[in-house]
Amino acid sequence: MKKIFLVLTLFSSYYSVAQQEVLIIDRGEYKDKEKEVKLNDNTQAFKYAPLNILAGEINFSYEKQVSLKGSVEIGIGPTISNIGLGINSHYIDPTVPTVTEKSGMGFFTEFGYRYYPLDATEALNRFYVSPIIKYKLLNSTYVDESGYLNPMKSSDSRVNFYFNFGYQIWASKSFCVDFYGGVGIGYRSYAEYRSNSVFVDNEWKNEWAKVDHSGAQYVANIGLKVGIGLE
Repeated sequence: MKKIFLVLTLFSSYYSVAQQEVLIIDRGEYKDKEKEVKLNDNTQAFKYAPLNILAGEINFSYEKQVSLKGSVEIGIGPTISNIGLGINSHYIDPTVPTVTEKSGMGFFTEFGYRYYPLDATEALNRFYVSPIIKYKLLNSTYVDESGYLNPMKSSDSRVNFYFNFGYQIWASKSFCVDFYGGVGIGYRSYAEYRSNSVFVDNEWKNEWAKVDHSGAQYVANIGLKVGIGLE
């Protein structure tokens, strides 16, 4: 009886082991397999920055893919100085020199290189870093409202370097939204004019007094662009 019980026990153990499945995973296959880069249908984009109008810029730009992970972007457009919410209509006393600064047209241009570091995508898509050099010129005219002096033109020029971080997404196959922001350093040079009264030949005369300003400064920018992509 004991022999029969021992045989049944051994047979049952062998049957249980035979029913188990052994799964072997070769992890070397996954280590050797390289990640595939997600292809981007669009290799170029025309963009507009709507919020830059608050800084007096009508900002258009063009981005072109130049390598798997890199692109260049060029921006250009007109500038308008001294934008306000209304037009001055206060009373001008003709006996007292009163100077106002009128708006004028200028321009800006910028050039930047973008690097898209994420493994899953190539240029023009998702996170990027971008050094940018930008030149901006604002023109204006100083006017003596009392009529003693002829109008005097002035300019405000700025050269800025930014290091931006951004994220570009495609809302559809051909429409993108580009969020960006960064900090940097810049150089600004501009002139102001004031009406000055001087006593010459036993009489008072008015003349323009020019005040120059220039120097380096820290700069920052933040904004968004909307664009149309092309293959």
